[in-house]
Amino acid sequence: MSKKSYIRKKKGVKEQVSRIFLLAALVAVALIFQIVQPRFLMLNNVMNLLALSSIIGVLALGNMILMVAGEMSFSIGAQCTVIGAVFGKFLAGRTSNNMMLAVLIGVAASVAIGLFLALCTVKIGVPTFVCTLAVATVVDGCSQLLNDGTTLYSKDWPSGFNMMQARIGGILPVAVVVFLVLAVLIHILYEKTRFGRHLYAVGSNPTAANNSGISVPGMKVWAFVISSVFCGFAGMIAASYNNSVSLTMGAELLMPAIAATMLSATFLQLGKYNVPGTVLAAILMVVIQNGVISAGYPIYVKDIVQGALLTVAVAIIAIIKEDGLPSVKLES
Repeated sequence: MSKKSYIRKKKGVKEQVSRIFLLAALVAVALIFQIVQPRFLMLNNVMNLLALSSIIGVLALGNMILMVAGEMSFSIGAQCTVIGAVFGKFLAGRTSNNMMLAVLIGVAASVAIGLFLALCTVKIGVPTFVCTLAVATVVDGCSQLLNDGTTLYSKDWPSGFNMMQARIGGILPVAVVVFLVLAVLIHILYEKTRFGRHLYAVGSNPTAANNSGISVPGMKVWAFVISSVFCGFAGMIAASYNNSVSLTMGAELLMPAIAATMLSATFLQLGKYNVPGTVLAAILMVVIQNGVISAGYPIYVKDIVQGALLTVAVAIIAIIKEDGLPSVKLES
């Protein structure tokens, strides 16, 4: 075997191993916590972990669509909170117990936020970093207004408000089913349609995409809107599952969701954000958080472990793949 063939083969083996790093990390972390806390992998706790993963996962899917288009928003957590508050506040009225109408209002509010972000960043040219932080601040203020400065809860909510807590067959949480359905829809949209291919082209090389006849501004507008709608879904799922809307709900989900999106590019398709990787990474984030708590460690250990895994995973991509992770634009 020639030296070049040996190097190529060695690199190929490293790449194949790297493709399953995320899965291996999830299994290893889960087993470690199982050793520390023998009840960790009991069926009921596993279902709870998956349900909590659903909220982070839906938020991360919305963030993924935006990052695929080459953008990044620091307002996704705030959007999650405010739409959860809109959803809960509407249903808190004694005469407004129509769940479907509440969901539609939440989606409409999400679309409005997405269009406003797109208007400011894509049309006007406000730097994305500045715009999303500013919108996050405004939206947080709106959440406090809707929640009257405290956690939102109402005895007038209809009986179906907490349906995300329900379990199909007494085992599988409804929240997990909703998450999987949304993940499949996004996977089909991203991987199997021309829209998905155009979106990827815009994020990878906007100049080439524009020269190919793709409307770069138009695709970015769609990315902002879809991302915001998924933030809204995450907020409504969280409100239903928790049976309340906390003012810190979105802030606590922001970094795990961004980390899950980044980690997705280290699974199966190296250097490319993808749905299976996002789902797996969302589960990993929750496993770490829940494991740290159940094992009795200080909560800051969660941040250390999550940050270390993200650093290692991204480093692997940088070593194996010359062009590294897809870039995102923080300034116009």
